[in-house]
Amino acid sequence: MVERDELEKLAELVIKKKKVDEVELRISHSDSSLTRFANSRIHQNVAQESTSVSIRAIKGKRVGSAGVTNLDEKYVLSCLRNAEKIAGLQPEDPNFKGLPEPKEIKRAAKKYSEETAKHPPEDKANMVSNMINYADKRGVDRIYGALATVDSSIFIANSNNVSCWDKFSRADLSTTVIADWDKDRGFGRGEACSGDIKNIDHMNVIEKAVDKGLNNLDTVSVDPGEYTVILEPMAVNSLVLYLSMMGFSAKAVQEQRSFMNGKFGDRIMDERINIVDDAYDINTLGYNFDFEGMPKQRVDMIKDGIANAVVYDTYTAGKEEDKESTGHALPMPSSMSPFPLNPIMEGGDSSVQEMIDETDKGILITRFNYCGIIHPVKSIVTGLTRDGTWLIENGEVKDPVKNLRFTQNLLDAFDSVDLIGKQQELFSMGYIAGHVLCPALKISEFNFTGGTEF
Repeated sequence: MVERDELEKLAELVIKKKKVDEVELRISHSDSSLTRFANSRIHQNVAQESTSVSIRAIKGKRVGSAGVTNLDEKYVLSCLRNAEKIAGLQPEDPNFKGLPEPKEIKRAAKKYSEETAKHPPEDKANMVSNMINYADKRGVDRIYGALATVDSSIFIANSNNVSCWDKFSRADLSTTVIADWDKDRGFGRGEACSGDIKNIDHMNVIEKAVDKGLNNLDTVSVDPGEYTVILEPMAVNSLVLYLSMMGFSAKAVQEQRSFMNGKFGDRIMDERINIVDDAYDINTLGYNFDFEGMPKQRVDMIKDGIANAVVYDTYTAGKEEDKESTGHALPMPSSMSPFPLNPIMEGGDSSVQEMIDETDKGILITRFNYCGIIHPVKSIVTGLTRDGTWLIENGEVKDPVKNLRFTQNLLDAFDSVDLIGKQQELFSMGYIAGHVLCPALKISEFNFTGGTEF
């Protein structure tokens, strides 16, 4: 990993050599390794170290961006010249107010583990081998999945004296089991995510996945309709992520495509629902600042069920009076910026078993897949259940159910919450340094519009 003082020297050079009004330098570094397994065998082990450089050049109200993957001075300066040329070719953006000035960045709890960052492939292989052997002894035909660790860092500097650096580590484990390969049935799923590999209980993950697979063999069909559902945290993760995509960005509000439009100050969910974005929470992961170098702030997006606030970057904040960036810029340029990268649904006081015990008739759902937005303003999303869905009758888990398609207004769903889980689980967004922390939910009204044959 490149030392911070070297990056600062490179930033000084870029700023000194600029031929435009303002310039921003962003350097991201990732050192990752992954052990992938399929058909109950390890089939791939890869390690990758990558560095990316991105430069934004500002000429008046014209913005140009360019990137390179080499820290050599000549390549970085060439990247600067390309960004400057691109800026000169762009139309003026009247809403662009310039690059931000520096602000104090609060330090979060330690989110870096040296052991995770340097986790050797032999240890990954041993963990996976234990999982494979356990599944085999339980009579499961095949297991699939991946165990990955990543060491990520970012450095951001601009010509307005912003200069900041941060790092975090993460370990991810996911596995899918197929209990009966010949008949393509008995699917189960397990996941775990943590900043410290020591917190990944791989045997607990495989045990849960195997239990699901072996209890998901002889599926029955149920009619579409409205059901009480118990959503395990993996399923809730999808709903929180899609709520974030549809409505928690200032850009979505400004473009009149957010379900928050016209509802600020109104109760739009059950009063026990609180969804915040807080990168400083000890149970989540990520950088202390956003991709413009602005300190991340806690934003209470849904507070006691009330539509309370959305997240800003400097561009969207500049379009409104008395607004400042909340530290939620994505790597610019970005059509999705700003975005909450650490959404947290606060927990309640129930366990999943207590939810089941108190359900006369309902459906237990492991997770959702193939989700898509139908109408962001109405918060309507569709998707499929996957890797374990069961009927609940008289407080007991009964027959496994063939997968169902849901089409649901999420505001209605979160307004009909009966119980909230007390245990939260962490999930990586995967494509960027973002993480969702959420509990299980029992929802009394959830709409299924179709079924499948599997």
